[in-house]
Amino acid sequence: MASGDAVDGATRGGSRVAEPDGFSEALRSAIAGSGRSLESLRRRLAERGTPVSIATLSYWQSGRSLPQRGSSLRAVLHLEELLQLPHGHLLDRIGPRRRPFVPQQVTHGALPIDHPAAELALTDLGFGTSPDLVDVTIHDTLDVDEAGVERFRTIRNVVRAVRPGAQRLPALLTIDVPSGERAEFVPVSGCRVGREVSRPDVGVFAAELVLDRPLRLGETAAAEHRVVLPRDLGARHCIEYYLLREVTELMIWVRFSPERLPSRVETYSTLGARTTSRPVTLSGSTSVQHVLHHVGPGVVGIRWDW
Repeated sequence: MASGDAVDGATRGGSRVAEPDGFSEALRSAIAGSGRSLESLRRRLAERGTPVSIATLSYWQSGRSLPQRGSSLRAVLHLEELLQLPHGHLLDRIGPRRRPFVPQQVTHGALPIDHPAAELALTDLGFGTSPDLVDVTIHDTLDVDEAGVERFRTIRNVVRAVRPGAQRLPALLTIDVPSGERAEFVPVSGCRVGREVSRPDVGVFAAELVLDRPLRLGETAAAEHRVVLPRDLGARHCIEYYLLREVTELMIWVRFSPERLPSRVETYSTLGARTTSRPVTLSGSTSVQHVLHHVGPGVVGIRWDW
């Protein structure tokens, strides 16, 4: 069996594994409805550079295994196109698996941090299951315009190398609504932007940030970049940070246009089993900050109403 044809996912003595949210059923139904044979799908996937064997396709639709690797997830995206399915129809039904390293993630809305499209984007950028750099502090500033639309995010990270020669860190942005435009990653100081992956149709944007120089083990460095957000988002209501591990300091700073201020603002966090929220009064100010020390893992955010 060729390397591209290896059966992907866990099987237990040839028996069916637990099927998360109906992936195999959805695939089986789509294949049956399309009238395509497994051989024709295998051939078309190979033409697109994502070879999958007939045995693997059979395992996927029977529930005996699930796609897990980056190459298999890309094949699932192609299957959605070949079977004329909506984006995410199959991919969103794939359950937990061995994930690539996920950075501390900001989301505008409520797109899950383990969304398969986000994980696939990180895999495509070459980020594995463990980081080379970890966050020490994160300062994130969001600018909201007079229409209530989020325009820019400026993020300053202080990172520490956990491997000698570390120089690359991922930036990940998710939005809970599809967009017709791309987010633009712009270097400000201490780094440059390398490769990017943009999936506006599912609200996932990722980039590789490359520090000015490689770091020694344990060395720290600061990097700042800006994200120009898609212009078609419309008025939004929150910004959230998903922290996968503890950071020394997290600051989220939302700056509103003086021409349109929110009627209500609230900071909140979910850390372990504890959820807290606190109303904030602007009192003549046009911005709100949420600063926490030695925080994570968990969810931290600011939300508002117009």
